[in-house]
Order: sequence, then C-alpha cells, then structure tokens
Amino acid sequence: MTRQPPVAGKLRAAAVRAWRDRRAGWAGPPATALLCGCAGLLAGPVAVAVLAVYGAAAFVLIRGVAVRRSQQRAFRHAVDAVGGLAADLRAGLALATAWRAAEQTLGLARAAVLPGAAAGDAVATVADRVAAAMAVGEAAGAPLADVLDRLDAHLRAVDRARAVASSQAAGTRVSAGLLAAMPVAGVGLGILVGVDAWGVLLHTGLGALALSLAVVLQLSGLAWTARLARSEVPA
Repeated sequence: MTRQPPVAGKLRAAAVRAWRDRRAGWAGPPATALLCGCAGLLAGPVAVAVLAVYGAAAFVLIRGVAVRRSQQRAFRHAVDAVGGLAADLRAGLALATAWRAAEQTLGLARAAVLPGAAAGDAVATVADRVAAAMAVGEAAGAPLADVLDRLDAHLRAVDRARAVASSQAAGTRVSAGLLAAMPVAGVGLGILVGVDAWGVLLHTGLGALALSLAVVLQLSGLAWTARLARSEVPA
C-alpha cells in the first residue's frame, strides 16, 4: 500500500475535519460561494454572482445528501446493536454487561453521523425505543430478549420501507437532473449554431435579467423536487 506524502496527508486530514465540523453546515455555503465567485471574475459581475449562487446551492445539496446517508448508516448500526443486545441476553449475559456493549455500539454510530438538520437523530430514536422496550418488559414481566427481538424486527422493517421509498423516488431525482441540465444544453446548442449566447447573458442587461430569472426558477424547481423525493418513514 502506497503511503501518502506528509503534506497531502495533512491536507486530507484537515479537509475531513472541516467537513465533519459542526460549523460546516452554515460556514460552507458562503465559503463555497466565495471560491466559485472568484472563478468568474474574468467573465464579469454577472458570472461572479451566478457562480457564487450555484456554488452555495451545490454545497447545500451535497451536504444534505451526505448528512442523510450518514444518518441511514448510523440507523442500521443502531439496529444491529438492538439485535446484538437481544442475542447477548438470550446467551445468558447480564443485562448491565450487555447494555454496556450496546451503548458502545450506539456511541460509535452516533459519532459517525455528520452534524446537520437534514434528518432527525436516528440513533437517539433507536435508543429511546430500547429504553421503552426495557420499561415494557419490566412492567409486563415479559422476557426482555423477546421484546427486543420484536423491536429489532420493527426497526428493520422501517429500514426496508425507507430503502423502497428511496428507490421509487430515484426516477424523480433523475428527471430533475435532466431538466436542470437542459438550459445548459440550450446555451451550448446556441453556441454551435453561431449565437454568442454567453455574451448576451453575461454582458447585456436583458440577458442578465433572463439569466437571473432562470437561476431562481431552476434552483426553486430543484429544491421542490428534492423535497418531494425525500422519503420520511417514521421509526
């Protein structure tokens, strides 16, 4: 296995820390907008504004997807902890010892979640359900392992339902991506037939107005589509 150079390794570690930092959710969009806006300085102020808006929107989109995926992975690890707790109890392990092992797994799952508001705290939801299952088992006198097995089956059914809903929404996401790419394809087609589309859009008042309106409508459509395609199956 090849080792990374020290500088590259430090830069990668710094990037990972910045990405996982809680402040990245609100500091990332303006920072990305600034960087993307600087890339359009030579093309004029309209290009700077458009690139800055698209850069911030792209960061929000990518960050939201990463947060939701980390929540999904953490939920699955937490469900595995429930199944492991039930198996340990059936094997005769003391409740305190088995619960410490489950708590450790839940803590690792929680630590892997990216901070953000794109999804609820999946690990806390599972932990609350486990606490409720313990309370029910103690109040009803039912074997706790049986109660946890039922909880494990329910949580896995929720995870399967979320996966099915996400796969059914994939077509909507693809359609939204194609519709978002069509304006760029139209500008490219205009350039191919000899029309200075970028010159009109970036250096004329009417073109700047049309481009601004197109950006607003396009991002609004993407945000609305993402909201419609987002699957929320309560645990």
